[in-house]
Amino acid sequence: MDLTNFLKTGTYLKLKVGLSEENIYSCFKKKDLSKKYYYNKLDKNEGFSYFYGDGALEIMVIDSKIYSLQFDPARYPYILTLFNNIIISHKTSFELIIKYLDIADIKWSFYQRYCHSRELTIKTEENIFIGCVYDKGDYKLSKFQVFEDLYNGFF
Repeated sequence: MDLTNFLKTGTYLKLKVGLSEENIYSCFKKKDLSKKYYYNKLDKNEGFSYFYGDGALEIMVIDSKIYSLQFDPARYPYILTLFNNIIISHKTSFELIIKYLDIADIKWSFYQRYCHSRELTIKTEENIFIGCVYDKGDYKLSKFQVFEDLYNGFF
């Protein structure tokens, strides 16, 4: 799964935030997706997630629209790459990710809103959030995510 275009555009394959749930099925066969994981089993209208690639990609759906796309670099056996040849994982340093963003000429900033205790988040100009968690002396890359942002602006 190459994330270069995702980091530049917020789109993966033909999926992006705001599109209808039906667009998911034009990119993936239903049998390749997990069962729907409902956020509230008693009220299925609250939304659900599909997982693809052993959880490497989470597609959140709320009100029949794609609300979020999130990649988890710790999920195996799926390999995440940048520039079609640089393998990234949860062990890739945060500094290296920032270097790759600079090489790709993707503007970014530290983003306070989603920084909790030992988590650090940056936001790109395309509203992609990249999270890192500090754990036992190391930062671990935890997510690449775009979602419907009520605050909608860069920085």
